[in-house]
Amino acid sequence: MMEMNRFFACLLVTVLLPASWASAQNADLISTRSLNQIQGLASNLSIPNGVLPLDFGVAKYRVTYPMEYLGVTYDVTGAMFVPVDGEGNAVACALPTHTYMHGTIFIREGAPSYNGFEGELGYLMATGGALTLMPDYIGLGGSDDVLHPYVHAASEAESGMALLEAAVALQDELGIGLNGQHFVSGYSQGGHASMAMAKRMQEDADAGFPLAAAAPMSGPYDMSGTQLPMGMAQEQYSNPAYLAYTLLAWQQTYGNLFVDLGEIFQEPYASELPAMFDGETSGDMINEYLAGPTTDIVQPGALEGLMAEGHPFFVAAQDNDLYQWVPESPVQMYYCTLDEQVFYENALVAEAWMNENGSTSVTTVDGGPLDHGGCALLAILGGTVWINNQADLCEPIGIESIGQTDLTWQPAAGGAAVEGMQAGEAWTLYGLDGRVLGQGYAPQGRMELTLGSGLYILHGASSGAVRLALD
Repeated sequence: MMEMNRFFACLLVTVLLPASWASAQNADLISTRSLNQIQGLASNLSIPNGVLPLDFGVAKYRVTYPMEYLGVTYDVTGAMFVPVDGEGNAVACALPTHTYMHGTIFIREGAPSYNGFEGELGYLMATGGALTLMPDYIGLGGSDDVLHPYVHAASEAESGMALLEAAVALQDELGIGLNGQHFVSGYSQGGHASMAMAKRMQEDADAGFPLAAAAPMSGPYDMSGTQLPMGMAQEQYSNPAYLAYTLLAWQQTYGNLFVDLGEIFQEPYASELPAMFDGETSGDMINEYLAGPTTDIVQPGALEGLMAEGHPFFVAAQDNDLYQWVPESPVQMYYCTLDEQVFYENALVAEAWMNENGSTSVTTVDGGPLDHGGCALLAILGGTVWINNQADLCEPIGIESIGQTDLTWQPAAGGAAVEGMQAGEAWTLYGLDGRVLGQGYAPQGRMELTLGSGLYILHGASSGAVRLALD
């Protein structure tokens, strides 16, 4: 049962949103999967029984919503996964939110609200009773008019925050309610993005989305001191496409990294690389194109120059470091020690700095000697279990579950009068369709509810549930 301060916080977010938000976002139903189908997905992924709560079917929506980047407002997309009952209606509970940030992709339609594999995981995250949100990020998914600003902390955080705002604005349309708990996780680039969003949630209290907990996984939190120096030091980095992606994206964002790409890459790479970041060329194809010793691809001394103190690229890297803040909510980082793409030292640097500077809520989990791909599902599953254990997941009340009750009621002017609740007892009112219509705490003595004609279910935290049938 959610606490009233959370309930009113959600109401305030709804009330205080600008009027333009009311028509600024929309949700299109993509698919609905039954509980049996989701159980089949868990089985196909070899997830042991009992690890995840598998309680509800899930409806997947593609949400289109506005987001600002470089002073321009773009229409971006993201996936929203809503727990549903057997009739396909949103479940009758106030839900926590779990925002999951996806990893590096190059093909635009590989984003979660389209065809990306990580979008499949949204069904598993939502089936236990959480509203699961997965931003596609600007420049990916349905946003095709700008290059995705890769590993750019501010826009990553904004993509998640703006999707949360859209979810609040869409509550009535989709028949959902929120309980005020907001969790965030992500893997690889999503580890960076989820750390950026967690930091933003703590620092931007006025946004109305307080951070409950965050599970960043295998993310490059120390771009300037760990990720970029270690990657550039390798004679042949496993994913050279990442460096090119970062250079082009940060040049778009900051505008001062280079005058001509030929300052950094040799030909023909300098001329041909930009066209490969068109949202239709895979990372594998770009990596294959850049395969070979780094010295044959970049200009002599270029990488050392980029990482020189004061160089605009190094300054941009520092701007996108995400470990120098002190989390006040639980943050648990996951990593694996044979990760060849995102070096596990990122997590150790972040943990050490945060703890040394006063945080008491930061921990790390060593997933063992696994590479980046092998670590992924285990880390994501571990992070989801950790979040589920802290979340007030949905526990729906239906007509069929009403048993013994201490409550009595009778019609009264304008609604119903209810007796039998203890003073201060939390209550929830449901409609016939199972949706939450109201919540509060019982007064001393008789409680009066203003209701129209219809069938309702009133559930008290300790006194049970009763049907209210009003003509």
